[in-house]
Amino acid sequence: MKIDLFKLNNFNELNIDDDIVFPEEYYDRHFIRNTKNLHIKGNIAINIQDEIVISATIDGVLVLECAITLEDVDYPINMEIEENIGNFEDFYNKNKNSLDILPIIWENIVSEVPIKVVKEGLDHISLSGDGWKFETSNE
Repeated sequence: MKIDLFKLNNFNELNIDDDIVFPEEYYDRHFIRNTKNLHIKGNIAINIQDEIVISATIDGVLVLECAITLEDVDYPINMEIEENIGNFEDFYNKNKNSLDILPIIWENIVSEVPIKVVKEGLDHISLSGDGWKFETSNE
């Protein structure tokens, strides 16, 4: 998701209202298997200290792995991002007039992932199966 720094410099603020799609390589190192219907809405602006700041809301669904069954679990998110990216001049000179905010969005989403999720409806977990059973020792 590229932001045109020339436009941002001219208007001091740009509205963001877009669907978010992450490339497959983003899912390789995290517990997020996929995403559904992710949408970002907010703005990106240059503040009085000449810093780029993002203020936005992200809504959608993360597909995570159930801690018990290893099946997909839909985990809805609705989160706020208030992020100071850094000095405008540094990005303008370094990035040739565009700024990709997708990695920043990903970092914020990953920070919201719970340690574990359990699929709905697993009220009773079987502690035995075909040829096995779970036992504890009181030693």
